[in-house]
Amino acid sequence: MIKEKLKKEIENSLIKNNIKICFPIIIQKNKFKKMGHFQINNLFSISNKCKINYLILVKKIIKKINYKKMIKKINFSKPCFINIFLNPEWVIKEIEKIFRKEFFFKKNNKKVVIDYSSPNVAKSMHVGHLRSTIIGDSMAKIMEFTGYNVIRVNHIGDWGNQFGMLIAYLKKKNIYDINNMSINDIEKIYCQAKKTSLIDKKFLQKTEKYTAKLQQNCNYYNNIWKKVVQLTLKKNKEIYKLLNISLKDQNICGESFYKHIVKKIIKNLLQKKIAVIKNGNVIVFLKHLKNRKGEEMGIILQKKSGVFLYSAIDIACMKYRCKKLQANIILYYIDSRQKQYIQQIYEIAKKAGYISQKTKIKHHIFGMMLSQNNHPFQTRSGKTIKLIDLIQTSIQRAKKIILKKNKKITKTKLSDLSKKIGIGALKYSDLSKNRKTNYVFKFKNMISFEGNTSLYIQYTYIRIFSILKRFKKNVSNLKEKIMFVNNDELNLSIKILEFKEIILETVKTGQPHLICKYLYKISSIYSKFYEKHKILNKKNKKIRNSRLKISFLVSKILKKGLNLLGIETIESI
Repeated sequence: MIKEKLKKEIENSLIKNNIKICFPIIIQKNKFKKMGHFQINNLFSISNKCKINYLILVKKIIKKINYKKMIKKINFSKPCFINIFLNPEWVIKEIEKIFRKEFFFKKNNKKVVIDYSSPNVAKSMHVGHLRSTIIGDSMAKIMEFTGYNVIRVNHIGDWGNQFGMLIAYLKKKNIYDINNMSINDIEKIYCQAKKTSLIDKKFLQKTEKYTAKLQQNCNYYNNIWKKVVQLTLKKNKEIYKLLNISLKDQNICGESFYKHIVKKIIKNLLQKKIAVIKNGNVIVFLKHLKNRKGEEMGIILQKKSGVFLYSAIDIACMKYRCKKLQANIILYYIDSRQKQYIQQIYEIAKKAGYISQKTKIKHHIFGMMLSQNNHPFQTRSGKTIKLIDLIQTSIQRAKKIILKKNKKITKTKLSDLSKKIGIGALKYSDLSKNRKTNYVFKFKNMISFEGNTSLYIQYTYIRIFSILKRFKKNVSNLKEKIMFVNNDELNLSIKILEFKEIILETVKTGQPHLICKYLYKISSIYSKFYEKHKILNKKNKKIRNSRLKISFLVSKILKKGLNLLGIETIESI
């Protein structure tokens, strides 16, 4: 927590100068190491708020700063920066603490519900599910690591109109037995049903009728529903296992879970006059919602046929998470196109008093994976790519790269490594992008030994693992104190100390790409250090052991960082 500690040092200096602190102090890494390790970036802003000339302010800060602890030197540079040089002895002391202990975060007892993955039933998972699944799962791991009580939720779409369509089409084609069907068979039937609903009004009416009967617990419809759900979940489970996703059966809490709550929600919203009945439909009108003509628009919760819509279920879901699960934070990992919808649901639930003031609800939006033509990632025929096909392609590409490096590798090891490298590369390629933006997917950039890729980081980890293995002793037992012979060791050690800060920043922003960026940077710094300085072959025992300890810490960070992203480390290729 270097930045936080530096802020406190600067604040203490200002307090000693009788300057009231009513402003943020922005501390950033200095791009030019010779100018200092860190710098204060908002000196003009601080001087204006304090009504003190910035040059006088600089002198006051420098005069009263504590040079005995973490700061060795502090100076001014144009146009308006205060540069801070860390005390190497302080860095060594902090590094030794980390060496003796694991990275530790106190348990904070806050309960966070993370809604992610959430595929629809009766369909195979496609590439559009990748981002929600891996970003949500990574954040679940990261938040658990930092002490949160995490409740994972896979809110599957298992109670909607797709079942009415499916049942209507099965009846139309006189298909009564689906026991021997695969999920691909079900998906084909669903696609045909959807096409039919677009051109046949009578068929569309039947889909609503059958959806209503399903939601009224009719046995025949329930049996079809159960079978389709089982087939879908079995297939999804295989994908989660391949992707190393931590979602389990007990985390599935789909739309059907709330079927007994929805009726009460509708009744309650009508009683509170938040919802009204119009043309037989139960609707909530929100003042800010207008159509193109400027007329008031509403959100339909229940159709006159009796069918509950997603909106009603999602309001019930939000209430359940706030009241029953007593969540302090609810995170939704749903794509950016749902931003307005989530906001509307939130407003209705808040108006109805279903959300506690203590509960924070955040929609962590994410962009789409695009092809090189900047359109949604699809096959050449325009069909959506199935997620399992993308995974298998990634594994096959990894296999070719491994065989180029090691032609004598055994089949068993090749299979294991290609999965770890291929899936790790796929996940890292996505997680390394800012989740808020769309990005163009390229296999070529994904599996590479150069640049910000998982393979580059894995290779750095392999290199350190090899050094530690050749040492033939347990590095964690080394008693020699870490020492800095040069600035490269100091700068690498400062980077090690930034790990905890990056983790907390990731929790705050819900942006796993910050960890990716950090892992790539520390890998780059270490690689340059490795090429420039001797480690195992260093004759001076104290320097050798010091560098081994620093290398050991870097390897721990790379392993922990990749594991938090849901990526398994490898020890050789």
